[in-house]
Amino acid sequence: MNAIGSRKQLLEDKICELETTLSALKAQLQREYENEQHAAIDKLEEYLDELDNKHTSLQDFWKILRDEIISLFSGNSSHAKED
Repeated sequence: MNAIGSRKQLLEDKICELETTLSALKAQLQREYENEQHAAIDKLEEYLDELDNKHTSLQDFWKILRDEIISLFSGNSSHAKED
């Protein structure tokens, strides 16, 4: 009976050890998911900043183009006077 109790205790100890290891691995996996999410968010923020910069540049370009076209057709441009 003592051998059975000893074997049973060893199995319970092993199960406890495995559960502890499993909990640690689950926590590590959760941290990995969170790190991936933070990296994805950072990448998205960089992309949105770049997109905002391109949008601003495009708005500036269209404003300059519009002013040049208005100036060209109104005859007030230095280019129109040279022609």
